[in-house]
Amino acid sequence: MTPLTQKQARLVDYLRQRSDRGEPVPTYRELCEHFGWASTGTARDHLRALSRKGYVTLGDRKARRVQLRREWAPVTRVPVLGEVVAGPPIAADESTDGRVAIPAEWAYRGTHFALRVRGDSMKDAGILPGDQVVLRMQSTAEDNDIVAATVDGETTLKRLSMQGGRAVLKAANPAYRPIELKRGTTLIHGVVVGLLRCYAAAAGGRSATSIRSGVRHRRRGRMLGARADNRATDV
Repeated sequence: MTPLTQKQARLVDYLRQRSDRGEPVPTYRELCEHFGWASTGTARDHLRALSRKGYVTLGDRKARRVQLRREWAPVTRVPVLGEVVAGPPIAADESTDGRVAIPAEWAYRGTHFALRVRGDSMKDAGILPGDQVVLRMQSTAEDNDIVAATVDGETTLKRLSMQGGRAVLKAANPAYRPIELKRGTTLIHGVVVGLLRCYAAAAGGRSATSIRSGVRHRRRGRMLGARADNRATDV
């Protein structure tokens, strides 16, 4: 199936939720009320796009009803912006290298992108060389988030740790030392929300892809970056 845009994925997810609750399929006007669209023409255009992509079946024009064709996992596509090192930081080299499909639920809020992982410093967090991490683009992060950050012009993937008044990037591998952050020397590019892995060495030479949503942290702490509160540390 053709991948969906984020708006289309939200629409189909809404239709699926109604179906799961046993509610009747919505009319165009009901969709306008739910999503805040000004006219039924907007609803019609979105639904026609979903119909062309094979996700829904449109009813007769009088009833203006819509139904999902079958159960499916909505997806969207995000750009792959090169590699990030899960190891000692290296010079940043950002370049767009195609797009990758991800579950649409990962990308409901904000702008997202993917990076290929090189190095093993995050292996104990389940992030391995060759994986692709999906990040929400933002310049701030919270304690215990896994972030892609540039430190003194060099980019790495680490877990952010706020220790008193200090901000530190920590590896998930005891072979690597923490990186203490200094004010004005660090730029956060995004926070990891998910992970894609291709098992290229599967039996018979076939490959399979695994997806994993972002780590759910047991604790949330202070924020790092320009939008932090008074207790935060800018770096």
